[in-house]
Amino acid sequence: FGGPGIRPWISRWGALGHNHDSSNVNWSPDLAPLYFLREDLQPGSKMNVTMMIRPESYASSDGRNVSSEPTFLPRQQAEAIPFASSNLTAILKMFSIQPHSEHASLTRQTLADCEMPALKGEVKYCATSLESLIDFVVAEFRTSKIHAAVTSVVNREEEVKARSYRVGVGGGRLMSHKVVTCHETMFPCAVFYCHNFAGTRPYMVPLVADDGSRVNAIALCHFDTSNWNPGHASFQLLGVKPGT
Repeated sequence: FGGPGIRPWISRWGALGHNHDSSNVNWSPDLAPLYFLREDLQPGSKMNVTMMIRPESYASSDGRNVSSEPTFLPRQQAEAIPFASSNLTAILKMFSIQPHSEHASLTRQTLADCEMPALKGEVKYCATSLESLIDFVVAEFRTSKIHAAVTSVVNREEEVKARSYRVGVGGGRLMSHKVVTCHETMFPCAVFYCHNFAGTRPYMVPLVADDGSRVNAIALCHFDTSNWNPGHASFQLLGVKPGT
C-alpha cells in the first residue's frame, strides 16, 4: 500500500479499514479500490488496485538502499516500549517525535485503535514484535502449522506504475475457511494490528494489467458485517448496509 511519501495514505486506510466499529466522516473516494463485493472477484472483473504495489526499499540521497517501512524490534526491546495511550509523551520522546507533528498524531491514533474493545466475534491483538505476532496466530489457530500469505508482484519493476487490473483466469480462489489478518499500522517501529474475525475468508486473486503486468493479490471477504458501524467507509463506498 504505498512507499516513500505514501505512508500517510496507509494510515487513513488503517483507521478506516481494520477498525470496523469506527465511523469516519473524512473518508475519501480514493479509498474505493480497497473495497469490493464477492462478485467482483469473477474472471474479467476490473479492479483499480494501483496502490497495492510498493517497492520494498528505495535509494537514499547517498545511494544506500533504505527500507521503506519500519522494522520489527526484537521482542525484548519491543516490550520495553510503554505501549499505551497514557504513555504517549514517553513514547514520542523515546523516538524523538515532535509532540504536535503529524507523526505524533498517527502514533496516537494507532494506540487508540489498539486499545479499542473488540467487536462481537472478533479477537484482536497489536503485535509489537515478530515473536508476539507468531504467538498470537499460533494461539488462534491452535497449531504451529500455519501458512503466511501476502500480495506479491509476479513481474516486479524497479519503478512502480499506476495501473488498473482485471481478474485473471479462475477468478478468486478460496484459500482457507479461517484466517488471522494482520494490518500494518503507523508507529515509529513495526506494529501490526492482528485480528481473527468470525466469517472472514481469504482469497487469492490473479490480477492482470493491459501491459501484461501480473499480481497475485490477497483479498478478504467478510461474510458477516452485522456488528459493523453503519458509517464505516466500506458501506458508504459500496452502497450496501451492515449484514448484507
